[in-house]
Amino acid sequence: MQMTGIELTPREKDILKVLVSQYIACGEPISSRFLSKMERFPWSSATIRNVMMDLEEKGLLEQPHVSAGRIPSDKGLRFYIQELILEGLQNPRLQNQIKSSLTGNELPKLMGTVPKLIASLSHQIGLIIAPHFGHIPIKSMDFIPVDSHQILVVLVARSGNILNRLIRVKEGFSRSELLQISNFLTSNHTGKTLNQIRKTLRDEPPPAGIDGRLIPASLGVSDGLLASFSEEEDFLMEADLSRDSAMHLMVRIRQSLKDREKLMHILSSCVEHSSTQVVLGEESPFTAKHGCAVVASAYALGDVTAGAVGIIGPKAMPYHLIIPLVAETARLLTRKMTLAGDNA
Repeated sequence: MQMTGIELTPREKDILKVLVSQYIACGEPISSRFLSKMERFPWSSATIRNVMMDLEEKGLLEQPHVSAGRIPSDKGLRFYIQELILEGLQNPRLQNQIKSSLTGNELPKLMGTVPKLIASLSHQIGLIIAPHFGHIPIKSMDFIPVDSHQILVVLVARSGNILNRLIRVKEGFSRSELLQISNFLTSNHTGKTLNQIRKTLRDEPPPAGIDGRLIPASLGVSDGLLASFSEEEDFLMEADLSRDSAMHLMVRIRQSLKDREKLMHILSSCVEHSSTQVVLGEESPFTAKHGCAVVASAYALGDVTAGAVGIIGPKAMPYHLIIPLVAETARLLTRKMTLAGDNA
């Protein structure tokens, strides 16, 4: 078995996986004597100790004190996690629990329901990146002038979500001009994302019979909208109230703009992958600072990635539960949003 150039024997792999599992369960260093008493291991304490020393030399285990047992390093946890992901974890009971919790919730309420749900099931911090209107299909839009350089925009997504947004524009528009822009965009670009609409307006000639002045005006409005989205943090967090450590970490994140920016960087990178991602320890500035791990998975609206759901917790989390929890929540959220979009 290889991981980042490290090759393990079957015995090393077996001992490492059991040691990590036991460490996650108890949070204490694991000794060779403890492992030797387990029925699954036919080897003596001395043999297991030698294997643990080899794993330590390979950077997969650490010994916090001379007289203590071993704990997994970040690299050892990464090996363990990759093994779990490759095994394709399934948890039917968990799947049914998530499905029943999401059933009956309207889409706007889901953004608040999901982080609370996964926080309570994981006993950690649950979070979600809300759908970014720049990346999801639009059903209709309306523009209302507020003053010479501000417009109230009312967007209706194909999923049924409604967003009101006050934006600034360089050029002032009358109510009749904004009505023309609204009719033009809704008639010619329904079902497209704002990014797709902007690209079409910029790169393609206007449809026959369309006033050419509508194109730069529509571009100005779409640029103002996309700029307003890029300025905000689109994620929600909830912590399990029974865990002081989760509550305290969430408070620290909310109080630190730099921490939120670092966390958003992790979540944004997870959105680009189709599989559940795990970032832990020294693998990112955020997880290194807090000694934690982030497990996240993207969800979509049809074929368009809409956001991500995730969990923040200690490096030694029960990944055999956390990974399928995040993956299944993302899968069911994708299904619910896509069905709503198709029926809209």
